[in-house]
Order: sequence, then C-alpha cells, then structure tokens
Amino acid sequence: MRLFPLPLHLTLGWAGVLATLGLVGFYVPTADKTIGESYLIFFFHFPSAVNCLNLFVIAGVVSGLYLARSSPRLDLWAASAIEVGLLACTITLVTGSIWARAAWGIFWDVRDPRLMTVAIMWLTYAGYLALRGTMDEPVKKALFSGVFGVIAAINVPIVYFAIQFFGQSHHPMNVDLTQFEMRLTEAVGATAFLVLYTAFWRMRFRVHWSRHELNRMESAFHRSGI
Repeated sequence: MRLFPLPLHLTLGWAGVLATLGLVGFYVPTADKTIGESYLIFFFHFPSAVNCLNLFVIAGVVSGLYLARSSPRLDLWAASAIEVGLLACTITLVTGSIWARAAWGIFWDVRDPRLMTVAIMWLTYAGYLALRGTMDEPVKKALFSGVFGVIAAINVPIVYFAIQFFGQSHHPMNVDLTQFEMRLTEAVGATAFLVLYTAFWRMRFRVHWSRHELNRMESAFHRSGI
C-alpha cells in the first residue's frame, strides 16, 4: 500500500469511472431490445453490486484473521471494508430500484429474491456498524465485530445464489450482453469501481487508524498522569 500513493489510487479510480461514463454515453448501444434505454444503468449497478460482495467477503476473511491474531489493524481493515461495502450496497439498491421502476413500473417487488436478499444484507451490515457504535471499549468492540463480520459474510453466497435458492424471478438485471461493446464497458466499469472502492477502503482505514493512535496516546497520557 505504501508503494502506491493514495492520491494516485483515487485518481485512477475516478478516471476509470469517467471512462465508463464515456463508454456508456458514446460507445455502447443506446437501447436494449427488451427494456430499452433503461438498461444503461446496468453499467453502474453491476460494478457496485459485484464490489459490495467483494468487500463483504474481504471483511469476513479479515474479521476471521482478527479473531485468530487479535491485531487492531485487522479489526480496522475489516470495519473499513464494511463501511465502503455498505456504500456500494446502497448504490446497488438505489440503482436497482430505478431500473425496476423502468422495467416493472414499480420501484420494489417483494417477490424478487435478489432484491430482498440484498436488502437483508444491507440491514445486516448496517447492524454491524450500529453495534460498533454502541461500544467504547476497543477490545470488546473488535471481538464482537469480528464474530459479527464472519457470520455476516454468510449473506454473500445467499445473495449470489438467491435466484437458484428461491426460484426464478423476472429480475430486470438479466441483460443480454452479447455485443463486444457491452462486454467491454461491463469489464471497464467493474474494474474502475473496484479501484475506486479500494481507494475509499484505504481512506477509511487511515481515518480509523488515526483515531486509534490518538486514543492510544490519550490513554498513555492519562496513565502517566499528564
């Protein structure tokens, strides 16, 4: 991470997002044969959906490592991943609802297993952050968060295989990406958002680590009577 400056990381991420916007605006077909122009939101919905799952898996793995090693850095990396993952999940739900309105005429359909499992996943990770916010003692907070982060990662395969688990649906995200322009834009978008979200992840970790170090120094001052 130190070999790759954060400002450059952010710049590459935003440049990739702008490139995705350019491809969507000037390169891909302007309409899908089934749902028309509304399919274009796919190129922003899909990258956020994929990367929120990636971040939640990473958070689960790092939470497990924290439980094994009890390193504060691992706890803060996991918490940071969940914060950014929750941002990506929020964008996924918002763009998904906009697309649902165009495809179905409604913003939400409780019969759709993918929508409902993503919503449950969002609530689960919002609960993770709420749990952290209720605890002041660092070791207890990290321990409870680590257990929660590992268990919450079970949501990821449930969301991914939701339609197979719970039956077929008319989920509007089923777009026929047969043309090269579509597949290229999909790949560029997914990569761009991965770079941007991982830059956000690093930023959040820096904030958390700075607070951790500040609290550690304050505790040392109190113990020394300063």
